[in-house]
Amino acid sequence: MTKKIMRMGLTLLAFSMFAAFPLWGGGGGQSGGGRSGGGQAGGGQAGVSLEGMDITIGNWWADWDVATRKANSDAEERLIAYRTKIQQDYGFKIREKNISSWEQMAQLAATSTMTGKPAASIFVLQPNWAMTLYNQKLLYPVSDSKAVDMSAVKPVEWNRDVRAAFTFGGKAYAFSVGYGSSQHANGVFFNKRLFEEAGLDPELPYDMQKAGTWTWNAFMDLCKKLTRDINNDGIIDTYALTADLSTETLDAIVASNGANYVDKDASGKFVNATGRPEFLQALQYSLRLYNEGVLMPRPQDSNWDWYKPMFQNGRVAMLVTQQYVAQELRDMADDWGFVLFPKGPNVSTYRYSSDENVYVIPSTYSAAEVDKILYAFQLWSTPVDDAPDAWKDDQYSIYRDSRAVDETLTMIRDPKYGSMKNYVFIPGLERGDIAWNMWWDGVDPAQLVESVSQSWDALINDANGAAN
Repeated sequence: MTKKIMRMGLTLLAFSMFAAFPLWGGGGGQSGGGRSGGGQAGGGQAGVSLEGMDITIGNWWADWDVATRKANSDAEERLIAYRTKIQQDYGFKIREKNISSWEQMAQLAATSTMTGKPAASIFVLQPNWAMTLYNQKLLYPVSDSKAVDMSAVKPVEWNRDVRAAFTFGGKAYAFSVGYGSSQHANGVFFNKRLFEEAGLDPELPYDMQKAGTWTWNAFMDLCKKLTRDINNDGIIDTYALTADLSTETLDAIVASNGANYVDKDASGKFVNATGRPEFLQALQYSLRLYNEGVLMPRPQDSNWDWYKPMFQNGRVAMLVTQQYVAQELRDMADDWGFVLFPKGPNVSTYRYSSDENVYVIPSTYSAAEVDKILYAFQLWSTPVDDAPDAWKDDQYSIYRDSRAVDETLTMIRDPKYGSMKNYVFIPGLERGDIAWNMWWDGVDPAQLVESVSQSWDALINDANGAAN
């Protein structure tokens, strides 16, 4: 399989999985008000009337309308009842709607806005698409609105990382809700049976994570112990990891050392951060994994996603990937756990990276209209369960043990551990230019970074666009 074909397959999978998990989350609270005045919903602006408003949140994957939604759980039944009530009380209509295919979504958002008739009141976009619209001056600066407080955590927890990444000239042009809600946080799934057979406590990754001893060096030691020739025939029977997916593995290692492919400077411009010591250190550690022989080589004539069944069938002990993969492991025969990637030497605590779809409002709307749209969105996004741990209920049914939820997912939902994958904001930038080459070509980290620096700098400059 050529690298070009593999990259295409990986990109399509990433986008398809990204689309599968819309973003909702945040604190608790209740709405108030009525048809006569609009009212205030814990952090909104009193006097914002929504009477007669018809609001569409446009996406590319599914519809969500109280008129047609069928509850599949008690929690969703409460959500439908709540969203029905706010529309009755405030006299407006709001829905999520599949308005386009993934392939056409960016074009639809741009062209419909340019004609003055946007296809949605709020578009859900990939960050790089939103950057293109921003550079075309097609996005409204949502931070200008006084209808909601986007620094608040109640009634809605506005994602501060998305807001910061999309702030230019002191104005924010995109928003998102919640932390750890996109299911795209990277971490390590581990096979408990293979740990036991290697003479290791199957709870060891959890225990080390909790004790603060889950480090790069400890991880390397485990990888060596988990890579085993069981029958002494000179052939490795079980490996610690697979030699794919290198992009996900490098994402996790980079974040765990406090590094990033792309950063923002003090003026708010995106900058190439691959030449920094902490990034090069992450690349060097990735090469160590390869050189230590703990990575299962890709079998000949294998599918691009060969690494998945290798973990699911107990051929490798660990899988470094994104949180949503837990959904695919429900039927796995062996028990498994989930932890963050161990911390690198450049940081004092665990770090993970994630990405988010972003919400944007077309620039064609007036200030008064944007106030109403954002206020209605806040009502729509307000959680119906006030209990701080209510989010755990659904997660317990996905994961094999409570520690994954109570410990690892709890950290993922804490913004102090998280960082944004800023490369997703740069149209055309492919971090695989580094990740795919680091194991297959054996190039020195500094040379790898240098090989892409000119093209990356150009793409980043283009993305900065009007922010310059």
